[in-house]
Amino acid sequence: MQRAMGITVHTGWGACVVVGGSLEHPEIVANALLEVLGEDERFCFHLAAEMEPRAAGEWIKRMREKACATATRELARLTARSVTACAIVAKEGQQGDLTHALASHTRIHTAEGCFYRDIFCEACKVPARIIPPSSLDVSRVGKLAASPWGRDQKLAAVAAWSLLDTGLPRPG
Repeated sequence: MQRAMGITVHTGWGACVVVGGSLEHPEIVANALLEVLGEDERFCFHLAAEMEPRAAGEWIKRMREKACATATRELARLTARSVTACAIVAKEGQQGDLTHALASHTRIHTAEGCFYRDIFCEACKVPARIIPPSSLDVSRVGKLAASPWGRDQKLAAVAAWSLLDTGLPRPG
């Protein structure tokens, strides 16, 4: 049976759901919260904003390596369950230059969102597609799994099912 994974991205963690079947005949294979950076590090761009530029760049590089290693290890356990595609529920866009990103609080939040979205995309060893949360309708998804099962898990599941129903569209 073909399966897909959906990940709803947050600062430092993601809600991951592996599904099979369809919305009409759902199968929840796995449901996990994956923490890629701990509480002391997850707001890495906020912390970088307090550093000298060179130190900030080195800090972000280390956090990226650490987060990517953790995400790769954790996602490997989930994709080993016959997962053929992954939907990353996050906004599209670019993080931009570090100096520019650290220049305002709003840009810091944008940079962190892009950072974690990109970590999950890079760490996933199956084809991944970014799907904006605003494009998903979770109203048809009820309680399909044990806790945690909230809006994040529903978004991840609907995004994953969209890949199973239509396949991965060609970038375009």
